[in-house]
Amino acid sequence: MSAAARLHLLPVASAAAEADAQGPEWLTETERLRLQAITSPARRDTFLAGHWQARSLAAQWLQLDVRRIALDAHADGRPLLRVDGDAAPLHVSLSHSGDWLALALADAPVGVDVELPQRERDWNALARFVFSAEERQRVQDADDAARADVFHALWTLKEARGKRSGEGLQPRAARAVTAQPAEAAGAEALSWAFGNGALALAMMPGTRLERVGEALGAPTYWRYAVSAGDAPDRD
Repeated sequence: MSAAARLHLLPVASAAAEADAQGPEWLTETERLRLQAITSPARRDTFLAGHWQARSLAAQWLQLDVRRIALDAHADGRPLLRVDGDAAPLHVSLSHSGDWLALALADAPVGVDVELPQRERDWNALARFVFSAEERQRVQDADDAARADVFHALWTLKEARGKRSGEGLQPRAARAVTAQPAEAAGAEALSWAFGNGALALAMMPGTRLERVGEALGAPTYWRYAVSAGDAPDRD
């Protein structure tokens, strides 16, 4: 039986308000200490929103009382769901940007990234840092009106893959992999244009996406391949 995934896209403000309404008891001691160290109200809201929604949505999937679920972390930093102290049979990935929280759940490794840029960037410089030769060419070849969209689609695909594997966005390794358009049946990643940016979801090949955030339209399908133009040991 193939793995399944669900993607949720939520406004941070409403998700944080829902978390606040639960009181502080649901937080672990580690989470309470982390929350106390956060001085920015926006960052506090994002922390609460993500940590509560990870529990709440996992409880819905597993049909368990939310009080049995906690959020911990793998050794590589990826979030880890626990049920009664033991690792849950679900993987979770979180991302936030601007006013939005993206959360993916799956019964196989998964990574999600949302990017809503707040300022102008030097896309070509950033592309040279982490994009493969093919991806850099795609950014350069895009016309002025589409270049930002192309960049953000590829950037979020790169981030989502790093979250799926747990390696994060390591420039040398990232340049050795390229995102290529794929048919839906063979895709391991999906991307959506969202606001003035993009959202991407990286799943294990063969995973079926059961539910998608209502704010998203039709996705573009992708697979990851070894770049023909970048050696893995490039500095």
